[in-house]
Amino acid sequence: MSPNAVRAGRFRGRLALAIALLLLAFVYLIWRLVDLEVLHYQRFRQMAQANHTAIVPVAPARGLILASHGQILAANHPRYVLEIIPDETEHLHATLKHIDQLLPVPKKNIAHLLRTLDDKPPYIPRILLHRMNAQQIAAFSVRDMQFPGVQVAAQWHRYYPYKTLFTSVVGYVGPVSARNLKGFDPQKYIYRRFIGENGLEYAFERELRGKFGYQIKDVNALGVPVANLRNIAPTPGDNLLTSLRLRVQRAVARVMRRNHFRGALVAVNPNNGAVIASYSNPSFNANWFVNGISEVHWQSLLQDKGRPLLNRVAQGLYPPGSCIKPFYSIEALQDHVISPHFHTYCPGYIRLGGHVYWDWYRSGFGETGLTKALAWSVDVFFYKLAIKMGIQRQDAALWRFGFGHPAPIDTPGSANGFVPTPRWKEAHFHQPWYTGDSVILGIGQGYLLVTPLQLVRAVSAIANGGYLPSLHVVSALINPETGVRQPLAIPPAKNLHIPAFALRAVRKGMAACVTRGTCKSMATPGLSMAGKTGTAEVPIGYHEGRTIYNDDSLFIGWAPLHHPQIAVAAVVEDGGNNAWQALPVAKAAILSDLRPKMKLRDFTNIVVNPAQAFG
Repeated sequence: MSPNAVRAGRFRGRLALAIALLLLAFVYLIWRLVDLEVLHYQRFRQMAQANHTAIVPVAPARGLILASHGQILAANHPRYVLEIIPDETEHLHATLKHIDQLLPVPKKNIAHLLRTLDDKPPYIPRILLHRMNAQQIAAFSVRDMQFPGVQVAAQWHRYYPYKTLFTSVVGYVGPVSARNLKGFDPQKYIYRRFIGENGLEYAFERELRGKFGYQIKDVNALGVPVANLRNIAPTPGDNLLTSLRLRVQRAVARVMRRNHFRGALVAVNPNNGAVIASYSNPSFNANWFVNGISEVHWQSLLQDKGRPLLNRVAQGLYPPGSCIKPFYSIEALQDHVISPHFHTYCPGYIRLGGHVYWDWYRSGFGETGLTKALAWSVDVFFYKLAIKMGIQRQDAALWRFGFGHPAPIDTPGSANGFVPTPRWKEAHFHQPWYTGDSVILGIGQGYLLVTPLQLVRAVSAIANGGYLPSLHVVSALINPETGVRQPLAIPPAKNLHIPAFALRAVRKGMAACVTRGTCKSMATPGLSMAGKTGTAEVPIGYHEGRTIYNDDSLFIGWAPLHHPQIAVAAVVEDGGNNAWQALPVAKAAILSDLRPKMKLRDFTNIVVNPAQAFG
């Protein structure tokens, strides 16, 4: 083969190889085009979109909490804050230093930011300044390009307009943390600032929090937004309509604060268990907790001997004193331990096993029936009744009326109280149950402890004809966009099946207590009422080998007598003798509810004559 032929063959081979390579390259290009434009079009489109868009979450407005007549108890106020996004800040510490030079930032805010960097994903905004004024906003806005990842943002801020007045029942919100996320889905709180920590704010957190919206923004190569592409509006949380009445709450607070009373009052509609007022004194400003409570405020609460952090309505544990006597009376009548016409003689004391148990009125009441015993709180009558009943019937009466376990209510944290039993005493003191224990239990002393919520629920059953109600504060959810109300289901009351004769006898005695007995000062012209006072000895220490006691003052009752609209339980701690301190508190609640034409200042002047109050 000639040299020319050889060269021609090589050329043809190289040409064929080149053509083949070109064909392969063309086929590959066609395949990639199909892959990009057809097979994986949606995926690559989303990736390309992400390169020039940013999704910005938009927080929903938290639902309002409203009193029964529409007054706002928990509101939202707009505020401007300075946010920093760690993921978008290249030199975090240097940026914080420069911001501090421009806008002095509290050192605690910077320390908190650095300490909690790992608590949330780095793309979640952190707040440096919680409340910016116009000067601060202007100073930052003219230099914002110098601080990538830092921005001024408008946010809803929780606010409690009545400060201390409803703290024990409405509760408060606080910053989201790992501690208060227990029981909630953490994914729903990535962008949230607040979470309910107590009261209704906690119990109805899911209804109040709403759903996030989003803004899809077009951003340039520097990540600066240049246009809005799409808005998905947030869904605000539901508003809570409660049964709380501002007028009643204010009247009670005025009396307690003016007299420096430490204690609690709870008022309900005895027919359906709706809570009308719930006040614990002393209290604290719920607004302190919204952005995280300061060390100064926290220490002031911890060091306050009045224990303002204790919700006395639901968690205060008290010996009920003579307020427990109507419930034993019903049990004794129903079980035919006594009849409505039973009488006994009261010389002012009884002797039992070598021990003398004195009546509060040591001169004695003479011949005493049930009406007189309840009206004048005759201890000797109930000493003898306790002996007749025995501990089994006493415990049955207490459990029946709801003592010993939390009162069912739609707010959290209700205490159990305590009902003693022979088995409990044997286990804890290695002693049997003595008749003397029952005697003391018969006047609401000894080991028995109850809460005001339990007392008001129990007395409601006497007021309404024998039905133990479930208590509730929230009556309906309101859609803030449509205004549509969704009433909440009320658990049915428990029928205690109390015979009519037993109810009549006890109600007669409690009515006599107001008209001529230990709470005569509660009597109001034109308004029928029933009630029972209580004085409970509480040990507070020892001196020279003897126990020192203070007396708590208690009252339970309802009005009007035959068509009840309000039932109350009031406790004033360390009130002294004669139980009178609880009476003006209870009277303020009842009159403010049933006498709407009375002016609020009139309740400040409610005074009860201690000489007319006993028990």
